[in-house]
Formats: sequence, structure tokens, C-alpha cells
Amino acid sequence: MSNESKPLRRLGPVAGATLLTNNLSKVVLAYQQTLGFTLVQQDVVSQELSALWQAPSLLGHPMCVLQSANGHSWLRVVEDPNCTAPEPLKTHGWMSLESSVGDVDKLRLAFTNDCQFHIIGEPAYLQVSDAIKAMQVVGPAGEVAYLTQVERPVPPFELPISHATTGSLFIPVLSTHSRAASVAFYEKLNNADKALCFNTKVSVLNNAWGLDTNHQFPVATLQLDGRCLFEIDELQQAKPVVNNAGSLPSGIALITVQTKKIDALACEFGAKIHTVKDNYYPSNRVILLTGPSGERIELVG
Repeated sequence: MSNESKPLRRLGPVAGATLLTNNLSKVVLAYQQTLGFTLVQQDVVSQELSALWQAPSLLGHPMCVLQSANGHSWLRVVEDPNCTAPEPLKTHGWMSLESSVGDVDKLRLAFTNDCQFHIIGEPAYLQVSDAIKAMQVVGPAGEVAYLTQVERPVPPFELPISHATTGSLFIPVLSTHSRAASVAFYEKLNNADKALCFNTKVSVLNNAWGLDTNHQFPVATLQLDGRCLFEIDELQQAKPVVNNAGSLPSGIALITVQTKKIDALACEFGAKIHTVKDNYYPSNRVILLTGPSGERIELVG
């Protein structure tokens, strides 16, 4: 099939991610001090957002938006004092956030013993490519962050090359009980490219689960517009997503993705389009879907 006749992708780029924490100020300070993020918005959860998220307990709770060094305001943090602490790399749902950085070795120097991030993977080239160098940390909300330097194009992947200290979120990583089920769901959402399925070593997962260093996991990647991807990692042994009654999941609560086909997607997936006036969103029309492993995804268009 020629490129001209391929269906247009319905998803992309990734607009951002939302963290749920029991200590908002701690998370904000950590990203400011260690990763050079800037606080650009402070607010409370509105009635519109509470209804969209089906999270009545969060109405009126404080939240904020942080901007990475490249000028992209993509990280939103919401406070829920009663939320359960997440278990990094041990539960299904959104497992980690992979963002672009200009120089991962230089950025490594920002992580000191007294910062709020715990290093779980020192800078190293990935098994899939010697052009991708990344380090991994656990952040103050229990989120896992991959800080990734892409040195040159890596076909067939469409990836960003950043020169900023910290950049945009370009790969949300999903932990799922079934790669096949999650691939089918996101291929249907995107309605274009087929996912690339392969097995690969994921060192942070091997370390977290006490597996052999060469153990390989079933993984898939799905290309989105805007040089973004979804990564899907199958971990059958992981626990269910950490939900909180009347609130959002702990840690990485949801991912926000732009779409050019929100009306079609709302109809196809039986979702209500909400009108939300908030500077975080690139548009004021938003739907919320729940994926096969309990993960939540906002589509904005």
C-alpha cells in the first residue's frame, strides 16, 4: 500500500500526562529543582474536569501544570491526600513517561542524593538502537520517568530529536496483562499503522521483578502523529491499576492525546464529548476512555 493511500492516523501528538499525588508541593518542587520545569498554572479541579474524569472526590482539589525546558506545558499534577501510594513498575496501567532530553549524561548530574527522584537505570543505550540513550528514575508521585536522548533518526520509528535540557512527553508506556488485547484497542483508536510487536530486554523491569538480566518481555510500539508512540509492555504478573474511589488512579493517572477525529471516536467508542475550558488542553472538546488494563486516556480535538 502506498503512503498516499494509507489511512490518516487519528491520534497524535501526545499532549501530556497527569499525575495524582498526596503531596502536590513536593512534586512541583522536585520537578523545578532537579529537571528545570517551570510552574505555569495553578488552579483547582473544576466541575467540568470532575465530571469528565468521573471523579467527584477531586472537585475543588488543587492542581497545577508544569512546563519543561523546551516550553511545552505537558505535566499536570493533581492532589488527592487520600490516594493510595502506587507501586512503580508493579501494576498495570500507565507505567512510565518517556520524555526527550538533549544530553542525558549532563542531565544525570542534576540527580543528587537529596533530590526527590530515585535512579533505577543509569544512562545507557537501549537494546533496540545504539542511537537512543536513556536513564530511568522514579519520581515523587511514584511515577517512572524515562529521560531519553535520541541522537539520530531511528527508522522505522518517528522520534523527536531534542536540544533542550528537558523536552516533551513522546512515549507513554503501558503495562498490560495482554499485549494482544491492548494492541487491538489502540490500533482501533488510531485506525492507521499496525503495531510493531517484538520481544526485548527491559532492564528496569528485570531489576524490579528480580528476573534474569537477559529476560525479554513481549513489547509493542504504535506510531502516532507528532513523532510520538505508544509503547505496550506485557506483564501478566503485575497487579491491577491502583484506583481510588471517586478519584483518579494513583501515580500516572491518565494520558492526554490530541485527535483529529473526536466526533467519530466518541461515536465509535460510546463516549460523551465534554466541553472543558482549561489552558492545559489544545482544544475544549475532550473525551475520556478506559483501556483494557484499566488505564485512562483523554482524547482532545
